[in-house]
Amino acid sequence: MPVGLDNLKHIVSLMMENRSFDHMLGFLRSANYPIEGLSGNESNLDSAGTPVKVSPDAVYFGDLTPDPDHSHFGVMQQLFDGASPASAAPSNAGFVKDYGSITNNVEASHHIMKCFSAANLPILSTLAQQFCVCDRWFSSVPGPTFPNRAFAHAATSIGRVDMSPVGYVGISKTIYELLDENAIGARIYYNDTTLAATFPRLLLKMNSYFATFPSFVAACADNSLPAYSFIEPRYNTLAVEDLFYTASDQHPDHDVQEGEKLIQQVFNAVWSNPDVRNSTLLVITYDEHGGLYDHVPPLPRTVNPDGKTWAGAAGNPDPPFDFTWLGVRVPAVLVSPYIPAGSIDRTLYDHTSVIATAAKLLLKNIQPAFLTQRDKNAKTFESNLSLTAARTEGISLPITIQANIAEAAPAKMVLKPLTEHQKELVRMNAYLEKQLPAGQRTNTDPNTIRTEGAAAKYIQDVMSRLQAAAPPATPPGVAPAPKV
Repeated sequence: MPVGLDNLKHIVSLMMENRSFDHMLGFLRSANYPIEGLSGNESNLDSAGTPVKVSPDAVYFGDLTPDPDHSHFGVMQQLFDGASPASAAPSNAGFVKDYGSITNNVEASHHIMKCFSAANLPILSTLAQQFCVCDRWFSSVPGPTFPNRAFAHAATSIGRVDMSPVGYVGISKTIYELLDENAIGARIYYNDTTLAATFPRLLLKMNSYFATFPSFVAACADNSLPAYSFIEPRYNTLAVEDLFYTASDQHPDHDVQEGEKLIQQVFNAVWSNPDVRNSTLLVITYDEHGGLYDHVPPLPRTVNPDGKTWAGAAGNPDPPFDFTWLGVRVPAVLVSPYIPAGSIDRTLYDHTSVIATAAKLLLKNIQPAFLTQRDKNAKTFESNLSLTAARTEGISLPITIQANIAEAAPAKMVLKPLTEHQKELVRMNAYLEKQLPAGQRTNTDPNTIRTEGAAAKYIQDVMSRLQAAAPPATPPGVAPAPKV
């Protein structure tokens, strides 16, 4: 076994929100760094039939309101441009026209083709070039956040492609339980909330499977990380007196710089402790593309995870979606001192590759070490840890941030109306609140929550109450004590 794998004790997965590969990393392509990025000539037609080329002038926030479409139907329009998925290959030609249907403004629809220059994403770009970029990593489903995050946890979305949070309570088994059954620790570190809290088996061991993000930083500092960690960004800006805890998810139209800071904070937490650095593989991905342009079609097709299909609330589409199409390509970066700088991995991956790699490396091929047919068939990426000795050079990232997660933010951020994603997060936490005993609920009417700041306060309150009401944490492989 290569020395990097022999020393591996921890896998950390950080999943950001709603940005495509080309949008974030496409303009990193050069003669000396030949990733499958952008030439600058890629284009889509707008609704007037005018070609709109990609451009390296994306801004941190302000160009993507209203939120681009990333529903299942919207993504299929972006990929197939009106052609039938039953008889055509994806062309990735429908992005501008689809955004035009949201903005009702031809000029504004062109924003979907704007991409970042490397200079404006110094953290992600530096890590990609200093370690390994995976330039054929696709979201698991052509659709929005919740089904893709369900795949990241459970290698299935149980036949769903929608954003109804209560639709995912039927998730039966996740990578966390698979590891726990074999006495291997796993934990989700969240900033404000996580879809995984709706999974009943995880909720039963709330304090064993969940912790807040500062606990991740502390675990890196004292070398007490579990074998598998999943990190959720902050989805809502929280105001506490005169401090702002700013949304860091990079979901349009949140400030992309705040996500850069989170990525740096996670990297620094791992890299600053040599014991953790030399025993950890950090995986940075995005749940889905958020409606933003990417030029690489999701081919070849994949496998249905569990035999389930989706026909939609009104019996559409016809035929039902069979989960053999992947979603749009997203950024993916692997970080380890055993990875050579400048590595480019062109293997086809989706989010279940993280599950497959974790099961292979942490369970040491204990059988059965898979959740569904999707992760069973997923490619793993441990071969990138190919160096015979850990790198020791310093990795200089261009931005310095404070250890405190409180960041200055415009007060108007907390007054922003909720996006559809944030509305569903409020609904999700309203469902979670109902799992509490009646006397421990906030009794807040979720329909009265209309701003990002109000959502942030409500969600924090619910998650705190859930953890306070849950049994104490138990070691991996030990069932929680029954409630008296």
